[in-house]
Amino acid sequence: MAYRRRVAFLLMTACLALLPAQGWAAHKSKKAAKKPATAVAPAPVAAPAVEVAAKVQVTLPLGAKSTPQQVADAVQAFYEQQPGFQAHFAQVVKKKGLATGITREGVVYLQRGDLKANKPGKMRWEYPNEEVFYYCNGVTLWAYERRERLATKVPVKDSQVYQATSYLVGQGNLGRDFQMDLLASPEADVVPLKLTPRKGTQVMRSLTLLVDRNTGAVRGSRLIDPLGDETALVWQDVKYAATDDAAFEWTPPPGVQVKKLGP
Repeated sequence: MAYRRRVAFLLMTACLALLPAQGWAAHKSKKAAKKPATAVAPAPVAAPAVEVAAKVQVTLPLGAKSTPQQVADAVQAFYEQQPGFQAHFAQVVKKKGLATGITREGVVYLQRGDLKANKPGKMRWEYPNEEVFYYCNGVTLWAYERRERLATKVPVKDSQVYQATSYLVGQGNLGRDFQMDLLASPEADVVPLKLTPRKGTQVMRSLTLLVDRNTGAVRGSRLIDPLGDETALVWQDVKYAATDDAAFEWTPPPGVQVKKLGP
């Protein structure tokens, strides 16, 4: 049970890598990724064109001489324009000592926040096959394991997990929060951007984003945790759209045991 929760928090961090279309990581794992039978699939859409904000100095397509900061600026410029994100996902965890990886599947919804309006970004993760759900309204994160009738309540303000994922919902800065390096590219149209936290964290050692040269959107991810284990995400049926705020609110049903973490 403890390991399941640890993997879940790694997943929350790994959602830094939102995939606008099936890319390098997706077509290598497509056969292993199946859509959850109980989830409603958002209609697939093409990635929208990127209109880079004037304050961001980015030239697209990203070339061989692009700097890590230019790649990071392109990523943020792309996601700052999206009202929200919906997709199916397959999560694969490769743990030292295990011959095969651990695969989990589900649906994710993310909602962009607005700092000026004091509106936090929001998240919702669903694992229908395992009956595990995560609801985050920007203030509280609920982890609900329906089979065990157990709910865990975590405050997300100033938490490492929420800070690590905040730029996806319009409330973070890659250059400020991470040391950035460019790695050798697996494909001509992909720029791997390696992110290493500037401050110590119990969540991850590094996260590599596979960035589309033409849009600045992220097409795959690979997270290495402090123990050296690897978590990868594959996204399918992606849709950029806002989700009703009610979808991120949750109250424990009667009879469910509630555990509180943090203050």
